[in-house]
Amino acid sequence: MRITVVGDALLDVDVDGTSERLAPDAPVPVVDVERREDRAGGAGLAATLLARDGHEVELVTAIAEDAGGQRLRARLDGVRLVAAGSNAPTPVKTRIRANGHLIARIDEGGAGGLPQPGPEVLAAIAAAELLVVADYGRGMTAHPGVRAALERRGAAVPLVWDPHPRGADPVASADTVTPNLSEAARAAGLPAGGVPAAAEASRLLAERWGCRAVVVTLGAAGALLREPGAAAPLLLPAPSIAAADPCGAGDRFATSLAVALAEGLARAEAVGRAVEEATAFIAGGGVAGLRVPAVPSLAITTRRRALRADEDRRRETA
Repeated sequence: MRITVVGDALLDVDVDGTSERLAPDAPVPVVDVERREDRAGGAGLAATLLARDGHEVELVTAIAEDAGGQRLRARLDGVRLVAAGSNAPTPVKTRIRANGHLIARIDEGGAGGLPQPGPEVLAAIAAAELLVVADYGRGMTAHPGVRAALERRGAAVPLVWDPHPRGADPVASADTVTPNLSEAARAAGLPAGGVPAAAEASRLLAERWGCRAVVVTLGAAGALLREPGAAAPLLLPAPSIAAADPCGAGDRFATSLAVALAEGLARAEAVGRAVEEATAFIAGGGVAGLRVPAVPSLAITTRRRALRADEDRRRETA
């Protein structure tokens, strides 16, 4: 199964160090840098996670021909890249940690530009066997040609759309849309307020977007599934873990959900698995755990083998 991730790729930079004193000219910590590391972010992170799970992954995105773009390309290990041109600089998000705690984030690259997708971009979407959209508000999913291609292909294969407050609305053929609570409340014009707000926002957004389901992720509380026609939304709780850095949890959730749907799980069961895998991802260190060589879990490996065996049988009988 070829999984195609469509969206905005970013360059994430982690700067880790220690701090034992304040600066003499301002009450801010002085960080002695011990490690600086680049990694793929945004849609690039979603694609990287899937590749580390052992999938065949294609990333459809826009990358500028600048130094940041070159560094980003170098971090897309195991991912086939189909890149449109971009007239905007590569977005770079630098997270600075001192003594294990995040103390600042520096964003560079400004607002998104206008992607310039060629025929190869649209062809990649048209050939997708499973689609994951990772919208980070930089214009890729707003391009009319890309949207039309997603709309067409989403009618034939599962399409999971992870939205962004500055991004485009999901296409109506999306199977499941996965905003977090603040994104859902903002899109629905409601104040964020826990499960009740998630329930109302999911109802309004399911009607507006026309998709098959909306799942509002609730962090440590799990996720709320809203399917049109259901009497009430379904809350899927998350296992309890110690507080940890949630960076990347949304990408892990969306990618896990997409794979579960492609494997034929009922949507509620697929959401439950995605909650468990996102929680395990955070408990295992989140994006910091990506420094460890990829070793897919036994459960993931077994599911991949079963899925490939099913595909082989279908090809033999076709």
